[in-house]
Amino acid sequence: MTPRAEIKHLRPHRKGLAVLAGLGLILAACSTAGTSNNNSSSHSKVRYGGTLNVAYAEDASTLDPQVCYDSVCWDAMQMLFDRLYDYYRNTTRLIPQAASAMPKVQAGGRVYVIPIRHGMRFSNGQPVTAQDFVYSFDRILNPKTQSPVQGFWSGVVGAQSYMKHPVGNVSGIKAINASTLQISLQRPDSAFPYVLAMPQASVIPAGSASAPGFAHHPIGSGPYTLKAWNAGTSMIFVRNPHYWNYPIPYTSDVYFHIGPSPQVQLLQLEKGQIQLMGDQIPSSMYLQLTGNPQMKSLIVPRLGLSTYYLTFEVHMKPFNNVLVRRAVAMAINKPFLLRLVHNQGTVANGIIPPDVLGYVASGEAPSVYNPSQAKALLAKAGYPHGFTTQLYSWNTDPWTTLDAQIQQNLAKIGVKVQIHAIAETAFFGLTSTPNRTPMTLSFWIADFPTASDFFDALLSCAAAVKGGENASFYCNPKVDSLVNRALASTTPSQAVADYQQAQKIMMAGQPIVPLYHANFTNVHAANLGGFFSQPIWGASLPFYWLTTGSAKPPARG
Repeated sequence: MTPRAEIKHLRPHRKGLAVLAGLGLILAACSTAGTSNNNSSSHSKVRYGGTLNVAYAEDASTLDPQVCYDSVCWDAMQMLFDRLYDYYRNTTRLIPQAASAMPKVQAGGRVYVIPIRHGMRFSNGQPVTAQDFVYSFDRILNPKTQSPVQGFWSGVVGAQSYMKHPVGNVSGIKAINASTLQISLQRPDSAFPYVLAMPQASVIPAGSASAPGFAHHPIGSGPYTLKAWNAGTSMIFVRNPHYWNYPIPYTSDVYFHIGPSPQVQLLQLEKGQIQLMGDQIPSSMYLQLTGNPQMKSLIVPRLGLSTYYLTFEVHMKPFNNVLVRRAVAMAINKPFLLRLVHNQGTVANGIIPPDVLGYVASGEAPSVYNPSQAKALLAKAGYPHGFTTQLYSWNTDPWTTLDAQIQQNLAKIGVKVQIHAIAETAFFGLTSTPNRTPMTLSFWIADFPTASDFFDALLSCAAAVKGGENASFYCNPKVDSLVNRALASTTPSQAVADYQQAQKIMMAGQPIVPLYHANFTNVHAANLGGFFSQPIWGASLPFYWLTTGSAKPPARG
């Protein structure tokens, strides 16, 4: 996942699914309405209608699904669009969404044949076909789109040549007919079904992105449609009466309030003005919240699947020297940083978080905090008196709190840090630009629960480009090769071994400093029903309802 703020069964085809089954994906038949609804709640408990209010500190940068990667647009993707697959409630189990079944995987794991659900329509009334998916996926690989997830698709047959000369269609993405999609990969990739469930894999009508203002007025097939986007103030979504997954969604409208700080959001929630916070609970208010007996039953912990980390731009002086990078890493007191966020998580010594395939607690090196040795390394690197540098982060909590402590830690070894705490949307523009940000403070929530997500997005050669998420611009072909081998593995133990070796090599080069793996705390209003927290999406807004709503569902569209 993707930096975001605190932001679906398979009929077994044994031979073709050997790679997937070997890595423990849950494969089961899907035929019931309850499964496609992604909701196990009894409809006798559900209420319909009303406006769900959510607040965010920052606005979305775009509603173009192939480009979206900030916190607000991430939530909007679930509102406006469908993907082939989604996650079942609060699990990491995939089930069909726009697909009518899980893929038939052929040719030893290299070919996916996917049936498209019948009867789906876009909000403009146009039927959803396989050709629309071809168009949407081609856009990810077209360099003009500048999609931040291009690296996840680079293993598709024909992707490399298309990225250089985007003419026609990607050869490995084909519409066999109006209701059948085929995707061919260069090599087996056990994480690819998860890629098809990412927000950027949302389907839009073929040709629609060329329309003026598309990024602000997109056309999707999701549970809601966009009524209005008042930049910097609000987004208003209204129920799509023609949505295929009746009676989802449960509320008539969803209102995104843009601008309130996380502190104000929490106050608004306590007063009943909003039902959910779009941002994390401020560390400064965590104890106040958890100590409030009236809020206790409304607090829901969520599995983090995340890593908070510091990056070095490895091509910028002095961080082009690995000794300097190691020195800075040794000077940071990670356990103290974790205490600043009320110990909501565990100290990190690697990029792979717990509960993600590839994590092995014993495989991580012990945490090292040694300012004296850090100073000696700086002297050896030619900086006996330290140096001055810049650190970029978001301008919200916990970043500002962590900024100040890291600044103090590094001052002890002679490194003077100038802090630039900026808005989230501006942050990604700067950190994805080469030779621009010497150090950044960031985090990653899993897009899907395998280590390849962290490596491919944050540390791969493919992502070390302008517009990518690799803020270190680190590139090591050996690391990429091990990750690819893990993806092709048919056994979890071999995949874990390869991921661990990739992590060992990467950490020896120290392009990042993993700080901690976070756990998150969600809180919702008392009048919000059906709440569950999704490990990948965070919130699942179309599946919540207001307890004050009607017991009678709206008429089918």
